[in-house]
Amino acid sequence: AGDQNLFTSLYPTLSQQLPREPMEWRRSYGRAPKMIHLESNFVQFKEELLPKEGNKALLTFPFLHIYWTECCDTEVYKTTVKDDITKWQNVLKAHSSVDWLIVVVESDAKKKNKTNILPRTSIVDKIRNDFCNKQSDRCVVLSDPLKDSSRSQESWNAFLTKLRTLLLMSFTKNLGKFEDDMRTLREKRTEPGWSFCEYFMVQEELAFVFEMLQQFEDALVQYDELDALFSQYVVNFGAGGKCL
Repeated sequence: AGDQNLFTSLYPTLSQQLPREPMEWRRSYGRAPKMIHLESNFVQFKEELLPKEGNKALLTFPFLHIYWTECCDTEVYKTTVKDDITKWQNVLKAHSSVDWLIVVVESDAKKKNKTNILPRTSIVDKIRNDFCNKQSDRCVVLSDPLKDSSRSQESWNAFLTKLRTLLLMSFTKNLGKFEDDMRTLREKRTEPGWSFCEYFMVQEELAFVFEMLQQFEDALVQYDELDALFSQYVVNFGAGGKCL
């Protein structure tokens, strides 16, 4: 969300550098940590893309919402950017989406073209005061991202580390909820109207996610469980039970 032209100018570098460094993925239930590379698909923010109640899709789930701005004028912030961020956050709250990040891109060249403005830090402080409350880390500064300098590279590295961390946190949380919902659905298999085909699509989605992360053993476990569940229904049907 935010300045689409700004994001477009940074996207090639972002998409290239994001998966470059691996991240340690720690999960619950005593599972051993694993090293994974994160590749993300970035799409323009639209309210209709936000998940609705009962949504069982995980691959197309928008995990982290990012607002981009290079505003360095306090008047522009007051009259335009602040209202835009407010509307964006209100939509997220309405859909219970709590994973977000605001990126303020600073450029020495852009600041030099402005006169009688407060320092850039004042914009960042205003955003943090207006929207971040106790989550000041949810607003980050990206300094001269298109400039070939050590300062620019250090800024990029810090931003990428933050982005990878937030993406992985959100993904792990939503994956855990997806697995919990899947187990709840499986436990209802003896109830009237339960559909094996519907359940198959849910657990297959989980297998696809593990394949995407190149965690092939975890993906295979999902298919083994589906095979065992299907075999159970075949046996029940042969014994005169009901096969769904």
